[in-house]
Amino acid sequence: MRATPRVAVVSGGSSGIGWAFVETLLDEGYLVYACGRDAGRLARLKDAFPTAQVIPCDVTDRRSVRAFFRTIRNAHDRIDLLVSNAGGSREVDLARLDLCTDLTGEIRVNYEGAVNLIAESLPLLRAGAPSNLVIVGSGYGLVPSARVPLYSASKAALHSLAKTLHSTWASLAITVTEVCPPVVDTPSVQHRQVRKMPPHDVVAQALAGARRGKATVYPGKTRFLPLLNRLAPTLAERIVAKS
Repeated sequence: MRATPRVAVVSGGSSGIGWAFVETLLDEGYLVYACGRDAGRLARLKDAFPTAQVIPCDVTDRRSVRAFFRTIRNAHDRIDLLVSNAGGSREVDLARLDLCTDLTGEIRVNYEGAVNLIAESLPLLRAGAPSNLVIVGSGYGLVPSARVPLYSASKAALHSLAKTLHSTWASLAITVTEVCPPVVDTPSVQHRQVRKMPPHDVVAQALAGARRGKATVYPGKTRFLPLLNRLAPTLAERIVAKS
């Protein structure tokens, strides 16, 4: 029999999709560990959900990630669910770059940060097997947007990693599911006047897909992207590039 409560870890849990994951998993009875870099946001998360275990962690710093999981390991012998969600995006015009532009920020946070988190969590996920890893990607990881080109590139790398992990970790009884949402109603896109998907809807579909063992979940309008990208890739690129 599996010990209770189940243990879940959510990176980037203090805002947006991560916040919705924390709330949903607490409601489902998980013991939730959430991490993030912003102390103020973490404090607000703790105020909203006092039973959540909130720990500062910079996923781009391997030592910080290792210390985060050491804290969890000292309290528990396993992880049942890891949500790799921490990330960020910027609107960058590649035709108007200057020497001061940071061109690798999204790679460090969205891709390298996910790799750090996933690598350090593996022993605890193996101990909790059958367990689940949910990777929050993006529809822009399938087809890039000119508005957020560096974000798109980092999510494309993450999409490739997720596909590999889904196949290679199956033998470890760890289900790997990537969720590729459209534009989600989070603070980072408040300025955009477009239709946005509620974060709790993304979370519900991601968890349902993970529990069915799906490799990839396409919430909302991104469900059309794989087919459109196969049948009319040039059209797909034109549509998404302007989004």
